[in-house]
Amino acid sequence: MLLNRKRKTVGRSFRIAEEWLEVLNVEAERQGISVNSLLNRLLQQYSFLRYMLRYGAITLTRKGFSAILESCPEESLRENARNAGSTIVRDILLTMGAQSNYGFLVSLIEKLLSEFAGWFECDHHIRRDKEIFHLRHDLGTKWSIYLAEAASEMFKSVLNTEVETEISDSSVTITINRQGNSNFPMNQPEKLKNTH
Repeated sequence: MLLNRKRKTVGRSFRIAEEWLEVLNVEAERQGISVNSLLNRLLQQYSFLRYMLRYGAITLTRKGFSAILESCPEESLRENARNAGSTIVRDILLTMGAQSNYGFLVSLIEKLLSEFAGWFECDHHIRRDKEIFHLRHDLGTKWSIYLAEAASEMFKSVLNTEVETEISDSSVTITINRQGNSNFPMNQPEKLKNTH
């Protein structure tokens, strides 16, 4: 189903432990949404994060992850990022049964990595002649280096397209030239279909 389209809903009845219902009630109230909305969001999140879990994803605190990053030699970090941006991304693409196209990369960045995995906050701007992804985070310069290298390899591997990256200690800006590049539709891109 498309991520950016209103979905058909169906009614189902489930039995859940009372303690988990209480967790849902408290969290829904905290976020100012209904339990139904919260459950739908959690299910959508899981439907994409399950692919990362297949690769042995683990959960760390931001402080702990940042400390590990800082202890990594920069060249090793760059090499691992390039590997993630090419080999691992292609493997995820095949695992999800997705098409190797621009829509896949947009959804990977905006949904899986940003909204669901929490790697960064993403602002995506579409201009007549360029695409800009501005990724904001609070994990320092080495995380920016990792993201920039991974993104460059990702676009090169999936779309055979070079991108420009600019980093700071709290952000990465990815700029893609759209002119004369048939890999980038001139209208709003179709989002990744979650077929599993």
